[in-house]
Amino acid sequence: MVKNFKTVAIISPSEGFIVKGIETKLEEIGFEYTFSLDTIDAISMIKNVADVFVLYLQYEMDTETLVYIKDMLSELNKRIIIVGEPIEFTKVEKVITESLVFKWLDRPLDMNLFLRSVELCAFEDIQPTVKKTILIVDDDIFYMRMVYDWLKDDYRIGMASSGLQAIKWLAKNKPDLILLDYKMPALSGPQFFEMLKEDAETSKIPVMFLTGKSDKESLMSVINLKPVDYILKTIDKPCLLAKIKYFFDMQRLN
Repeated sequence: MVKNFKTVAIISPSEGFIVKGIETKLEEIGFEYTFSLDTIDAISMIKNVADVFVLYLQYEMDTETLVYIKDMLSELNKRIIIVGEPIEFTKVEKVITESLVFKWLDRPLDMNLFLRSVELCAFEDIQPTVKKTILIVDDDIFYMRMVYDWLKDDYRIGMASSGLQAIKWLAKNKPDLILLDYKMPALSGPQFFEMLKEDAETSKIPVMFLTGKSDKESLMSVINLKPVDYILKTIDKPCLLAKIKYFFDMQRLN
């Protein structure tokens, strides 16, 4: 048998009889495998050695671990095969979005279908690029909706009409970029930005300010806060798309 040098990571609460049977079948068709308990510490140890991830559900997983898996998949630009029962899928799909799931497979497991899914996931390069996530924070609902419509085909979009709403959104999500209105009531853009920088969980999230003022004094007040960039609200759709694409392209190169 020729090894294909691809490693499948099986994540499950225990390496029981069924999981060991899966591992044997994977070995028979040339895959290497590694097992991980379904805890954050255990998964973090194998995340950089796996080419394919399989989540084998045996009971309801805690939300914190599911969020970690979701963030890991987004970071690695990978999708996951999930094995379980429909009732177990219900909670998982509330956290791990459909775009991150390569295949949902019911138990009892059809082994031939499972092995075929693993082969496709590993070799046929059908995994789409996972879209970057952008959070738009703006109290102008009409402007925010317009920007959403401009970006929705290329990015996953979150929206918050205030800094407080954005804080709640960030408690459950991690965006790749925040488009932040400079002037908002209650919690202003600069105040919200300072809060982000003071929190270790959010301090490294890139922020671009949205500003409606283009005079030198106003722009200098924005620039002095040191966001990654600023965007005038008079910008049109092609320029906005080009600006954001350029940012992500440069980020990838650095």
